Amino acid sequence: MNGKISSGEVMAICVGIIFAMFPGFANYLILVSSRNDSLISLAIAFVIGLIPIFMIMFISKRIYTSFFKFSVDNFKIFGYVLDIILLILAFFTIFISSWLAIDFVISQFLTRSSYYLVAIFVSIIVGFSINKGIESLSRTIFILFVVSVSVIMFLLLTLIPYVDISNLKPIGVASFKSILNSSFVFLTVAISPIFYVLGLKSITKDGKNFPRKILVGYIIASFLIAFVLFFIITVYGIELGSILSYPVYGLFKKVQIFGFIERIENFAAIFLITAFFAQFSYFVYAIKSNISDMFKISNINIRNQSK
Repeated sequence: MNGKISSGEVMAICVGIIFAMFPGFANYLILVSSRNDSLISLAIAFVIGLIPIFMIMFISKRIYTSFFKFSVDNFKIFGYVLDIILLILAFFTIFISSWLAIDFVISQFLTRSSYYLVAIFVSIIVGFSINKGIESLSRTIFILFVVSVSVIMFLLLTLIPYVDISNLKPIGVASFKSILNSSFVFLTVAISPIFYVLGLKSITKDGKNFPRKILVGYIIASFLIAFVLFFIITVYGIELGSILSYPVYGLFKKVQIFGFIERIENFAAIFLITAFFAQFSYFVYAIKSNISDMFKISNINIRNQSK
């Protein structure tokens, strides 16, 4: 392995780490706050989010970045403060992501299993993936991304017969403050993880496409979230959709393909688990990479460097 990853894999990582915070966490906050105006708040947040995305793209072109290490000429103190903030947020994100993954698996599949047992099992899988290096990890995420996104888009199309557009009404009932709160939730979930992707620039094969793939990843993740949110509201209605823990998974329990293929919600589970795996694994890898750089550890296969 040459320790290099493609810009397409960078895009897949962006989509995974953005979407992972939506099911079971951000979707609840958005639906409860904005109600039937959730899609409006999402559209507003998407447009506003383009501003920091373009700023991140600008940073990626002019500032060398490693994991939690920003080389900014004449602004070393600012760099140190930013490093500490990003490191703290990374630990917080790992905590939320691991909790969501474990809670989803137990609540939907292993209702009688111990949280600790599932946590140990998940940690072993993530640890094994990270030990293989960033090239293997990013390739795995990319393959899972292509398969799961293709499947989830097909499954969403099968939900069209269950859509009730009247569930979108009434529109315009949420206060401006509520819409802004929901927009802030989306911006927090979608923008903050992107800063950690900057650490991949130095090991990306086609570095010129690196900023553009960040933008593409943000757009794809945003549209996926919008599509899922649309079907949650139009199929379930706002009252039921806002109280379910994982409505995106439950949506597909309604569907039968060709009239006899059932249990297709398990395909949706693959998509969710892929997103959880991408975010959890990548953030753990980023922290370990930072610790390796900090203590000059060279004998640990944390990050493959090009020779």
